[in-house]
Amino acid sequence: MSSKRAQEILQQRAKLPIAQGKEAILREIAANDVTVILGETGSGKTTQIPQYLLESDLYKRTIAVTQPRRVAATSLAARVSHEQQRQLGTLIGYSVRFDEKSSKETRVKYLTDGMLMREMMGDPTLEQYSVVIVDEAHERTLRTDLILASLKSILRKRNGPGAKRTADGKPKNPLKVVVMSATLNAEKFSDFFKAKIVYVQGRQHPVTIHHTSTPQNDWSEAALRTFFQIHLDQPDGDVLVFLPGQEDIENLDVSLRNYAQQLPIGSKSVKTCQLYASLPNEQQSAVFDAAPPNCRKCILATNIAETSLTIPGVKYVIDCGKQKEKRHVSRATGAGVNALLTLDITKSSAVQRAGRAGREGKGYCYRLYTEDAFKKMDLSSDPEIKRTSLTNALLQLKCAGQDIQEIEFMDQPDPSLISAAFRTLFLLQALDDKLALTDMGRKMATYPIEPEHAAILQESVTYHCTAEIVSIIALMSVSSPLFPDSASSRDEATEARAKFRHPTGDHLTWLNVLRAYDEISKSSKSERAQWCRTNFVSERTLREANDIRAQLRDVCEKNGVDWKASAGEQEEPILRSLARGLVLNSALLQPDKTYKQAFGPLEIKIHPSSALSDRQSPALLYTELVSTTAIYARGVSGIPRTFLQSLTLAAPRTST
Repeated sequence: MSSKRAQEILQQRAKLPIAQGKEAILREIAANDVTVILGETGSGKTTQIPQYLLESDLYKRTIAVTQPRRVAATSLAARVSHEQQRQLGTLIGYSVRFDEKSSKETRVKYLTDGMLMREMMGDPTLEQYSVVIVDEAHERTLRTDLILASLKSILRKRNGPGAKRTADGKPKNPLKVVVMSATLNAEKFSDFFKAKIVYVQGRQHPVTIHHTSTPQNDWSEAALRTFFQIHLDQPDGDVLVFLPGQEDIENLDVSLRNYAQQLPIGSKSVKTCQLYASLPNEQQSAVFDAAPPNCRKCILATNIAETSLTIPGVKYVIDCGKQKEKRHVSRATGAGVNALLTLDITKSSAVQRAGRAGREGKGYCYRLYTEDAFKKMDLSSDPEIKRTSLTNALLQLKCAGQDIQEIEFMDQPDPSLISAAFRTLFLLQALDDKLALTDMGRKMATYPIEPEHAAILQESVTYHCTAEIVSIIALMSVSSPLFPDSASSRDEATEARAKFRHPTGDHLTWLNVLRAYDEISKSSKSERAQWCRTNFVSERTLREANDIRAQLRDVCEKNGVDWKASAGEQEEPILRSLARGLVLNSALLQPDKTYKQAFGPLEIKIHPSSALSDRQSPALLYTELVSTTAIYARGVSGIPRTFLQSLTLAAPRTST
């Protein structure tokens, strides 16, 4: 990079709001074990503070920066690497599930909170780091809360009276913790760590808020209509549309592009971009690129765009007022259900969304809900630790030698969630009847997947079908659907997909698709894309599943597991392996021909998109439940009841 370009980067960094507080921030971090920084999105805190610490040369080991989402970790690492004029993966790196770019030279590493939790399993006191920065702490994700609780304990070990010390009495390898929040709830973190708050001024211009006069039942249609009203009637400026999930984004994207082709001659063109948590890295950059001349950019995003990333050029925000949230409902039996729900956002989220329009100048926010609905919204949402499954977290804490019942949290988890997690891990054979970690549990924890999926994989070793199971788990781990909804050509799509359909249901149907895609893997890129279009399957999902499968095969090899072991055309070994991990995700056919959870009171229906939707089976395994007009099971396979009988052991009692 030329010296002129390097100078331009330095000038840009110096103009960020946080630059004014650089010296004060460095002094506070140097003087305290924990520093809480409150700064609005766009202040520059996430990209600049790690660089300030790096450039101060006071911290000799790596600086970790945690993010709740992989798209933020990877894009931020790329940005900071650019500012440091270094190749990504050298001085600046990242680590997210199934993807890492770092080296022995890496001094600043952006990583998801889940990856830092995994690192703690092998390095319980995080000795490789001099500083751990917990960013987006206000989101209160489960893993962020676990990290904050663990860091409080780690600080005592590395900085407290019992820490190893140098000749002059100072801790030999002290740790600095920086907690960063973008919303006005920093006092909670300050009280928890007994730490001072450093305030960083952001950039915020006036934003005019518009509410609808009546509730909008079809907010996707309302968003479409609102966008084109802006596009045809309002001055230049990009539009950011907040939607609940990836499927909503993809459907609206199609509608926007179709309508854009019908605009009057002479109208500006429309460029759509998508932004959600599992978006492939190569597609992230389009969000930050300026729109071409005589073109308006429309970014379709989930709540990742609320605070995690600042997108330049946005003048207009369209807020549908909804978000997707996974919630875990515990049952008296000890089992539980993870339900993916579409819920109203909170006032805090609504304010953050509107603020995206005012980062570069006066902006406008169009809320697709009434002012009365806004006033009735909850102020903020409960921390995830109070409403989501703790199974994976409990397994990771067990492997790190920590007891979840003795950890000091900012908000204590619900005792019923702790009990449910213990019972789940017992049924998965990860814990013994004394709730101690088993060899199976240690093996399960080595896989970067959910414990239920890891149990399936371990069971596949017994049934000699790991080749098939690795492929199925890879598809289960992808967030985007293999079969996108094709409303305009549903009959054609159903006919094209029929050749993949397996009589047992979805898991083996998915396997058939991936096998067929494998057979054309050596074809040209355009031929593979055409194959996916012809068969109405998502090439993006297949590519991501291939990446995950490759990573899982690597982990299998490290664990001495033969991932090539195949069941051939036998289906029973595969279904029995699936039953081991999905035992709690099972349902039984009732005399009235409905399905009821085997471990809970819920009546469930098979999702209409399932390969099993038009037939019945004595028992079901399902990947997940979604709640819309009813509670639907997705990713369904039919099995005999006998497959469950040997697995449904009585779970141990736990005192919480």
